[in-house]
Amino acid sequence: MADVQIQQTPDRGSSSWVWVILVLVLLGIIAWFVFGGGMGGDGGGDVDVNVEAPAPGGGGGGGGGGGTPPPTP
Repeated sequence: MADVQIQQTPDRGSSSWVWVILVLVLLGIIAWFVFGGGMGGDGGGDVDVNVEAPAPGGGGGGGGGGGTPPPTP
């Protein structure tokens, strides 16, 4: 009888699916950062900041003023 030798290359189908899933996940993360605002944003870009500054005027010397003039002697 004759010897029959069959050589097969290993199946690479499962590893290609892993690469496809990895690329899709990476594209999803990049799209989230570009279009969704990333980790710290609400996506709007508008920030409402209310700051109350002290009233101008007050004593003419150092020490902070405060708004009331120093007593007259």
